[in-house]
Amino acid sequence: MATIKKNNMTTKGQENLSLEDSKLPLERLFDTANAKVLDFLFSNEDLDYTDNEISELAAIPERTLQRSLQILLHEKIIKRTKKKGRVFYYTLNLSSPRVENLFNYVNSTLIYNLDQFPQKPS
Repeated sequence: MATIKKNNMTTKGQENLSLEDSKLPLERLFDTANAKVLDFLFSNEDLDYTDNEISELAAIPERTLQRSLQILLHEKIIKRTKKKGRVFYYTLNLSSPRVENLFNYVNSTLIYNLDQFPQKPS
């Protein structure tokens, strides 16, 4: 089990952690591009998309998206669903407990935000 300190970046038990592995959990997942990918896939949870489609529809540059996809695949937040030729399709990994928790967070945040709107008098 690795022990990681943010400033010193000390590790125990694993000498060869990647740069992404050395980041704290939320930092690994929630940079701007990762958040855009997750927002897009949560909004379209029943479908799968190619990297080009995600790039275009979520307004993420292709190179940035490739880095995000690799991180989210590594974290098992998304998964590849199929391959046509050299093109992979991606979707949320709905069997992941972490995705379920993220789903709960997204839904509770949306409900909270709706509750903040002033109510019209009846």
